[in-house]
Amino acid sequence: MLSISTKLPQLRPPPCNSTVTGQCQRANGFQMGALYLSLYLIAVGTGGLKSSVSGFGTDQFDENDEKERSQMAYFFNRFFFFISTGTLLACTVLVYIQDEGGRSWAYGICCISMVLALLVFLSGTRRYRYKKSSGSPIVHILQVIVAAIRKRKLMLPSSVVFLYDDCPEASRIQHTDQFR
Repeated sequence: MLSISTKLPQLRPPPCNSTVTGQCQRANGFQMGALYLSLYLIAVGTGGLKSSVSGFGTDQFDENDEKERSQMAYFFNRFFFFISTGTLLACTVLVYIQDEGGRSWAYGICCISMVLALLVFLSGTRRYRYKKSSGSPIVHILQVIVAAIRKRKLMLPSSVVFLYDDCPEASRIQHTDQFR
């Protein structure tokens, strides 16, 4: 939508008159609404993507398999390399294109890049691993809070070995005295 607003004259104010300084026409309410809606959609999309993309990437690998664990490290190395490369290109090449060719070219390139990335993502949909949800995370958080409140007056055992339920060794978090 931000790309479209750089091309459609109805969605942006007219260019400023360069002969008279300070005589630019203000954007009307519709144009400001289109701008704010565009920025809001970018913020929602970025927040939704950045908060879930790492977890979705982790779900594609089995942490108990040694080969897949090394592939996960390789994936995240490439993932963060390409995120950093994209940021570098956006801050250099796209700024140059915007200065030389105009905003519509820069936004158009961003829009095309996003569409291509979406197509690549969707092309692998059948091959992705989907982990079934084990319920709402809010319920689990509330269960921990309620259990902590109920057990707040219990005496701690003499050995840290007795602090754990019967669970596999791999899922245990090592005990520390950091928060005592």
